[in-house]
Amino acid sequence: EYMGILQMEEEIGSKFRPVVISEKSESAGILGNDSKIPQADKNSSTAPAEEYKAKIQKLLNRKFVSFEDIKEKASNGIIKQMLSTDYSSTGTYTSIKISRMLEILNQPNIDLDRVRTLCYNGIIDDCKGLRSTVWKLLLFHLPPKSQEWDTRMQDKLVEYTKLRDDLIPGLIPKDLTKENMLVLWDDIEKDIKRTRPDVAFFMEAVDKTNNLLSEENFEISQTKKMLLTPEQKKNYIFTHGDVLGRILFIYGERHPDVRYVQGMNELLAVIYYTFSKDCIPGYERFVESDAYFSFENLMDELQDWFNSKKDKASTGIRAQLKNIADLLERNKKEIWRVFQEQGVNMDLYAIRWQMLLLCQDFHMPDVTRLWDSLLADMARFNFFSYICVALIVNVEEEILTGEFDTIHKSITESPERIEMKDLIRLARKLLASDIEAHFQNQSQK
Repeated sequence: EYMGILQMEEEIGSKFRPVVISEKSESAGILGNDSKIPQADKNSSTAPAEEYKAKIQKLLNRKFVSFEDIKEKASNGIIKQMLSTDYSSTGTYTSIKISRMLEILNQPNIDLDRVRTLCYNGIIDDCKGLRSTVWKLLLFHLPPKSQEWDTRMQDKLVEYTKLRDDLIPGLIPKDLTKENMLVLWDDIEKDIKRTRPDVAFFMEAVDKTNNLLSEENFEISQTKKMLLTPEQKKNYIFTHGDVLGRILFIYGERHPDVRYVQGMNELLAVIYYTFSKDCIPGYERFVESDAYFSFENLMDELQDWFNSKKDKASTGIRAQLKNIADLLERNKKEIWRVFQEQGVNMDLYAIRWQMLLLCQDFHMPDVTRLWDSLLADMARFNFFSYICVALIVNVEEEILTGEFDTIHKSITESPERIEMKDLIRLARKLLASDIEAHFQNQSQK
């Protein structure tokens, strides 16, 4: 929270800078000797400065709960396992943020608003299992009652195992005699092979003892499963890509109104990759089932984006694109004017950004950082609209001075020309500007 206030202070600007805290505090030492709170700007208003000073002083005086105290009251095996690591070497700020999050997650009834606040600023990578656990919580796979986590995961594993055994117990689905099932499987199998080709993880074996796949085994894994010989099927080494295919097929069969649409594979890939890479030791058997139900819950929110019949509905993809266009027109009228004059169609960029939540446009670590903020958004996925506008504003100079081809090229390359932290910061500034304008309009009424 302390780091969040400093970050917020930095982004809002100098007129809201807090003053240096000179009072001594018994807890101040926990922040380390290198803690610096910027001096107040001489031209700034004193009221905001005093407000921030009070907030930071309150945090300094707080008695932070130690890892030992949390461990004594650990409500489930997940929290206990995360606390088995020594975080003293991670640095003061990092250890404070980890302890705050674990303290919140260890409450009998978790305050999801506090979880969202900390998640919005990015989840610490140094705590194994923290990001995957928070995502499961924000995707409603895990309940707010932390003592129920172990039971919930076990029950869902049993449920998923039955689904898998009924539909696709081996390499291919049980019954492909129905034409719609065969089409579904072919579409999924085709898309899985081109899912995140830049990430070797999806071509690696699930069984880590077989991770060094031979060239022959790799070629077999890229062959349509129905064309494999009995011997090849018998010796087949399952990859993480195969797990994606299995999850998507089960989802498609369970949700005939949605089935499978290209792009779902990319969304699932982010969830499954995160749950696998951020898995707590001893919980590997839950990765696939957790990924399935978390993905299912996410698709409950996004399914209308993938349904052409809902394009014009308030929950459809066209409404999302209109929201992005409205934000751009409201915040950057010069860019909007150029788009109208040059005939730039925002749909060329925004529809892919929106439907895939930018998971194809950034490296996986950047995508997971972005999704921390997106999943923490109470009005999911309102903040993402600001992210899309920020990508356009990022190349504002080229847009205002260039012709159509230059504009198109600049927007297409925008994700490559900005770091994720800067993109999120820019989106927050746009959001803050909108909020400020809203309150000014309200005060004038």
